[in-house]
Amino acid sequence: MRINNFIKLLILIPIFSVSAQKGFTIDLNIKTEPIENGSIKQTGIGVLFFKDIGTKNKLTNTFKYKSTTVTDEIETYLLKNYVTNYSSTHFNSFENNFEFSHQLTEKTKLKIAIEPTANYESNFKISDVIVLGGIELSQSLNKNNSIDLGIKRMTIFGKPEILPTFSFNHQFNKEAYLKLGFPNSELSYSNSIRNKFSLNNDFSGSSYNLNSPIITEDLSTMTKVGFSQMETTLQFERNMDTSWYISLKGGYSSNKEFKFSDENKTKEMNRTLKNGGIFSVSIKYKL
Repeated sequence: MRINNFIKLLILIPIFSVSAQKGFTIDLNIKTEPIENGSIKQTGIGVLFFKDIGTKNKLTNTFKYKSTTVTDEIETYLLKNYVTNYSSTHFNSFENNFEFSHQLTEKTKLKIAIEPTANYESNFKISDVIVLGGIELSQSLNKNNSIDLGIKRMTIFGKPEILPTFSFNHQFNKEAYLKLGFPNSELSYSNSIRNKFSLNNDFSGSSYNLNSPIITEDLSTMTKVGFSQMETTLQFERNMDTSWYISLKGGYSSNKEFKFSDENKTKEMNRTLKNGGIFSVSIKYKL
């Protein structure tokens, strides 16, 4: 048991040092969106390292921390007669993504990803660690078109589940690019070497363990809460110089839900949230 716990902690630690890398990126992001009783505010920081291994292999390690605040007690979305103290509910998330890519042939690439995550309300426990990830195959059709097919364990619908992923990618020219797929789609255009505009459609979600279980009217014990939505956004990214980037994103989020479940996920209760605007700003440094 202690060995298993040690392994779970170990895989949350980034495996690279900055000095050993071919590339390094750090990203700071702030995001806000309204919901029924207030808003959801997120602040995140991510660090990405990558290194080429020979001519056919690449190893990428992305470590992210995200702080999420729901500006009301989470119980108000589940219990009809709950008397709120109007205090915020705070969640923490650590993600450590390891991705290995291998060029199988001139036109075929294989990607394998392992993503240990820890998502919890405020008190970290070993049981908060789950392992996501998957496998993806990329096939180049010609110089302008390619397809990606894969299967991944994700939380985009508010709980960990195995889902297919796919995309069709088309390069119109050196300025314009199209990606159509699931869970992400993008249409991007660069009018200069400094500016990039993109229209994005993304399915996103997360799952957290609660500090204290919520007892519902039918005496069910809810110990987990998930959040899921679909985001349609317009993004502008500006390259300030060779290393610094700033990004502004605004748009609309729909299909928003809180998903409450018990420890074994045998009992689930969904709460639909109102659709609304979304805005985020990001500052990125690339070395």
